Amino acid sequence: MINKIIEKIKKYQPPKHICFLYFFVPIFVSTILNIDRENDIWFLLNHGKYVLQNGFPTIEPFSMHQGFSFVMQQWLSAVIFYLVYNFLGKYGLFLLMIFVNILILFLLYKLCMKLSDNRFRLSVIISSITTILLEIFLLPRPQIFTYVNLISVLYIMESVYRNKSSKLVYLLPLISLLQINLHASLWFLLFLFMLPYIIYFIIAKIKDKKSYHLSKLFIIIIVMFLVGFINPYGIKNISYVFTSYGDFYINNMVIEMFSPFRMLGINNFAFYYVYLILFFTIAIYIVNKKGELFLPHMLLFIGVSYLAITSLRNAALLIIGTIPFLAWYLKNLFPKTKEKKAVLNSKSKIQYISIIIFLLIYNIVVVSVKGVSFTNPLEKGIDYLLKYNDVEDIILYTSYNDGSYAEYRGLKPYMDTRAEIFLKANNHKADIMKEYFLVQKKEISCQEFLDKYHFTHLIINQNDSLYDELLKNSNYKVIYKGKYRKGYYKIFELIK
Repeated sequence: MINKIIEKIKKYQPPKHICFLYFFVPIFVSTILNIDRENDIWFLLNHGKYVLQNGFPTIEPFSMHQGFSFVMQQWLSAVIFYLVYNFLGKYGLFLLMIFVNILILFLLYKLCMKLSDNRFRLSVIISSITTILLEIFLLPRPQIFTYVNLISVLYIMESVYRNKSSKLVYLLPLISLLQINLHASLWFLLFLFMLPYIIYFIIAKIKDKKSYHLSKLFIIIIVMFLVGFINPYGIKNISYVFTSYGDFYINNMVIEMFSPFRMLGINNFAFYYVYLILFFTIAIYIVNKKGELFLPHMLLFIGVSYLAITSLRNAALLIIGTIPFLAWYLKNLFPKTKEKKAVLNSKSKIQYISIIIFLLIYNIVVVSVKGVSFTNPLEKGIDYLLKYNDVEDIILYTSYNDGSYAEYRGLKPYMDTRAEIFLKANNHKADIMKEYFLVQKKEISCQEFLDKYHFTHLIINQNDSLYDELLKNSNYKVIYKGKYRKGYYKIFELIK
């Protein structure tokens, strides 16, 4: 059975122009997935606007809390999102996401071509599959630029392995400079993704006397580290990851930081576990049938697997650090063939052009009709709140998921989706994330919490632990009820 499938794969030799149509599949999928499912875009737009108007803040300016030390570790990403949105609106953000999607697809294709020794059919298939698996992570967040940089680093290191003196290594400091300003909290990943290759180069130098110009490579790594200091916050940006990750309260409140073992019942992540089992099975098969795994690939696989086990958000790193490398191990199924210059007959031209036109029209229709709705469930409620109240008079409570939009509208709420900002390790004042966790677990009473902050208004959905308590509280009345993502929310006002 397996041999028959392999033979069919070997005989599958469609023309190059037909193979490239596979690239439309991940673009098609990315169009269906809408950017309005992303909460973080609101604080990113807020950040970008603030930087352009006021420069780089060192005291947190958006929440109700006073004097919090602040590092805007993704300032450049925020500026990019804001400029695109400011000039082109919601459609601009949609187009930006499509552009980044295509860039990631292109870089994955180039990486697969390098790994497979230029077997373009295999490269098209694997790069398309990898991009499709990444789609749920391709949101308007700084992480999309991190994925671009990580794939670029892998391509450069594979080039060094093959060419030993690849001039592409001179791009690494530039990638480091971009990463520290685009998404500082993941800057160290650049070095972690390079580490398996460095280890291999050192072993090869000691064992086989192979020259990978290690001295030049180490100098470039040092330069990469030094250019990391070229950012508005210096060492604080570089060390941001150490004060922002691993916190107990974030890991138990923010779903994307949950360990996958905690989320086995959630269908949205089912592919993640199936994928792990599938890839591991394929890897074992390759070892048994074709020999040992290439050391850098094996070390990278171990590293990204560990990261993926620690939190759900790292599943994207697992995909990037494993799936493309199947091109290396499956290349024998796609023997090299001499490509003839593509000559399309009239029928093929019509079919090819028709498919492209259909996909383009589909994208336009989806954007225009289903569209980039780019709305927030709190929009009408906050409109109502602002209609009858001055911003300066509002002391607002929002839950973790809703604060960013309130800030975007000019309010200063208790909490927003920038979880690490509310850690004492970062703000040097108070551990708001811990307090929020204890309130939600009812280890701090509702009344004690209300007495501490004297909120004039609270925007609460039915999943918030304060919801039922406030319904029974005679000091607050409901002034607005609106639809939420799942259910509804209410705005409570302090009775004056």
